[in-house]
Amino acid sequence: MSGKIKVSFMIVIWSIVAIQMYVNYRQYENKAVTAFSVVDDSVSKETIKGYGYFETMKLGDVSRKRMLENLAGELGITDGYTFSSGAGDGYTKMILTKKGKHATTTLQIVSLMDGDDENAVPEQYIAIEIETAESTKKAIDLYHKVQKAYDEMGVNGQVTIEIEAEKRGNYVSTKGRGIYEDIFRQVSAKKVDEVMENGICTVYGYTKKEDEHLVLKGEKVNLQVVLSYDESKDKTYIKIGMPIVNSSY
Repeated sequence: MSGKIKVSFMIVIWSIVAIQMYVNYRQYENKAVTAFSVVDDSVSKETIKGYGYFETMKLGDVSRKRMLENLAGELGITDGYTFSSGAGDGYTKMILTKKGKHATTTLQIVSLMDGDDENAVPEQYIAIEIETAESTKKAIDLYHKVQKAYDEMGVNGQVTIEIEAEKRGNYVSTKGRGIYEDIFRQVSAKKVDEVMENGICTVYGYTKKEDEHLVLKGEKVNLQVVLSYDESKDKTYIKIGMPIVNSSY
C-alpha cells in the first residue's frame, strides 16, 4: 500500500473509529479506576500522555493536519484548536493545541529522520498529552479513552496517567500507609516493592484491573505512588502513576 493510499485509508478509518469508539467506550468505561478518590479532594493536576509509532512514510502538511483533526475529533475536540509546527536536529513536527476551560490538549505528529538525507523516508510517531484538573474519575476516563484511540488506530501506543495531589501532614514517616494502602485496596493491587531514599517514599504495585504493565525486578508493575514531605508547609506531596510516574521527583 503506497503512502498516499495509506494516509487516505487511515483518515477514513479514523472517522469510522470515532463512531465505533462511542459504541464500545461504554463497555471500556467499566474498567475506570475509582481508587484515586482517596486524594480526589486535593488533586492539583492530572496528566495523560501517549506516544506510539505510526508508520515509515512521507507526510505533507495537509495530510498531517487532517490526521490530527481526525484524532482530535475522536477525543471530542471539534473547534477552538490551533496548529503550529516545529523542527530540531533530525525531526519535524506538526502540533494541534486545544486550550479549554478544564484541560489543555496537545496532539503531535513527529517525523524522525535518519541522517541528513533529504530523500530519506521518515518514521512517523503520534503523541498525545492532556493536562487537566478535573475529577480523578474524568481523568481516568480520559486515560482509557486515549488508550482506546491508539488501539483502534492500530498503533502500539504507550499511555500513562499521572495524578498530583497534596495532603496535610507527614505521610512519608509512615511509609505512605493510609494513602497507598487505600488505593491498592480499591483496585485489588498487591505491593511489589517499597523504596525509602532521600526522604522520598516510593511504592510499586500491580493490579489485574489494568492490562498495561512494566517489569521491575522480574515482577509486573502498573501502579506507583511517590510521596515527599515539606516540613515547612507540613504537607505531603503525592504523585500517582499508571503504569508508572514519569516526571521527576
